[in-house]
Amino acid sequence: MITLLFTLLVPAALAGWSANGSENGCNFFLGPVEGTVQPVRAECDWKLPADKLHALVAKVADHDKYFSAVEVCDVLSSSGGRDVAVQVHVASGISDREVVLDFAQEDIANGKRYTWTKSADQSAAKRGMVAVALDTGKWEITSTEGGAHVVYELRYDAGGSVPGFIVRWFQGSGVRTLVGELKAYAESH
Repeated sequence: MITLLFTLLVPAALAGWSANGSENGCNFFLGPVEGTVQPVRAECDWKLPADKLHALVAKVADHDKYFSAVEVCDVLSSSGGRDVAVQVHVASGISDREVVLDFAQEDIANGKRYTWTKSADQSAAKRGMVAVALDTGKWEITSTEGGAHVVYELRYDAGGSVPGFIVRWFQGSGVRTLVGELKAYAESH
């Protein structure tokens, strides 16, 4: 019954996406497989000021403070709401990954959209780690009467060899942890 109700509440914009649980004020979804990648999405309603969340997500250089899977986030350049940063991603059971990302932000109704994608220029990734094959996603943070509506979406291929059970863990518990870390950091700072 709960699954049916949850499924009926999924917006039409998520056609083809399947519910993947709820936790911490968020509903989680798995998207249709795109090649070898299965997109993940979270939609959250938090009683937190949107401007506090904007301040955190917009400060790319601090992503390694909020997200335990981001061990390093060094901004290489920053100009006009665009950043280029090299990140090191860590997860138990696999080798560390490295990627150079292009970050951007734009205004949307009642908020902002923060996007990132793997940069065409990976020359700054010099630590000799496994190269991330695909990393593109977004945060959308909008003000609501009671706080903030937050959408997180990610398409990620870690590159190299990753056991299937670790991929499935990330699509479930890993995404819940990542999104929950932003909320917890905003609540405590």
